[in-house]
Amino acid sequence: MKLIKSKLFIICVIIAVVLALTSAMLAALGRSDILGSAVKTVAMPFEWFGNKVAGAVDGFVSVFADYDRLVEENEALKEQIESLENEKADASVLREENEWLKEYLGLHAENPQLRLTSADIISRESGNYATILTLNCGTVHGIKKEMPVITADGVFGYVSEVGLDWCKVVSIIETASKVGVYTDRSGVIGTVEGSTELRESGMCTMTYAAGADIKVGDRVYTSGTGSIYPGGLLLGTVESITADEATRTLVAEIRPAIDFTDISSIKGVMVINGYLNHEQSEQ
Repeated sequence: MKLIKSKLFIICVIIAVVLALTSAMLAALGRSDILGSAVKTVAMPFEWFGNKVAGAVDGFVSVFADYDRLVEENEALKEQIESLENEKADASVLREENEWLKEYLGLHAENPQLRLTSADIISRESGNYATILTLNCGTVHGIKKEMPVITADGVFGYVSEVGLDWCKVVSIIETASKVGVYTDRSGVIGTVEGSTELRESGMCTMTYAAGADIKVGDRVYTSGTGSIYPGGLLLGTVESITADEATRTLVAEIRPAIDFTDISSIKGVMVINGYLNHEQSEQ
């Protein structure tokens, strides 16, 4: 009853009656087109508003559709980038392995009398000038103490400790190292040893008899004397010569063929586990 008595209800009833009477009168007069035109005029703003709302909704949906598409494209691009990066890393590893294999085969071809076991460096002694290495080969690979260790550049050192699948290597610039050598130009015999003073510069010393013909630039090779190194392996080059008045001998500073100030660049080494006319004795 409250709804029927309300002003809004009464107004709506009046408008409906007026529209009905107007429609009937126009139809009787044959002018129903006027009513259609009026209705269309009144409805036009609502139609315009509806079209705008529909367009906005379509645009809103389109934005989300574009967003989803962009997300998918970004994911696809990300996967492509990761794939390319992995391929690049794999190619880099393969290139290093090929270079290492080339060095190994080249050295073996130049020294067929040597039996070589290739090894990777798994750790280095801590410190700025760490020249004691741990390799990934040991007794199960036939490695024994005092076997010489070399690279394609020259002599590195010798095996000082051996485990089941690892070994430690002392370099020629360590004070515990001593190598019998000769020079290529004049055949001067001497001994190369590690030096505390020269170790940080990656150098070692060679002692030999006074008056011997030795000059800066002479290349130094292992002589084969002693129980560790075979003869003919490049060790380094004479960089300077000084006299030791106390011992009446000459001392040459030797620049090793291997750069011991940057051994991080060495990816792998080779252990000589035997050579012609010589076999490593049991340790």
